[in-house]
Amino acid sequence: MAILDQASLKVLMAGTTHVLERNGKEAYVYFETGDVAHMLLDDGEARTGVWTFADGGYVVDWDNGATGRWALDHEAGAITYVNQDRDVRVKLLGVLFGNAKGLPRAAG
Repeated sequence: MAILDQASLKVLMAGTTHVLERNGKEAYVYFETGDVAHMLLDDGEARTGVWTFADGGYVVDWDNGATGRWALDHEAGAITYVNQDRDVRVKLLGVLFGNAKGLPRAAG
């Protein structure tokens, strides 16, 4: 694994929307330039939370009580989210600048 460092994460996260592949569908996370994040999952569930950089990645505390501790693993041609609490890997399909999906929005 080649975990991205804090300098790389600062470029890739604040003020961007991440497009993730989850359960064969797209999910989205918008990281505001402050400490708020918004997520729209593949099943239509919407979440808002507070995020911060942490050693080896970042942590987000979601409004439903869940906490995610993630690192971003890089290899040629791909970046993968790696959950630091469980053996979960989620492929990053793309990074869009700004709030490209208009999050937050109500769950579908």
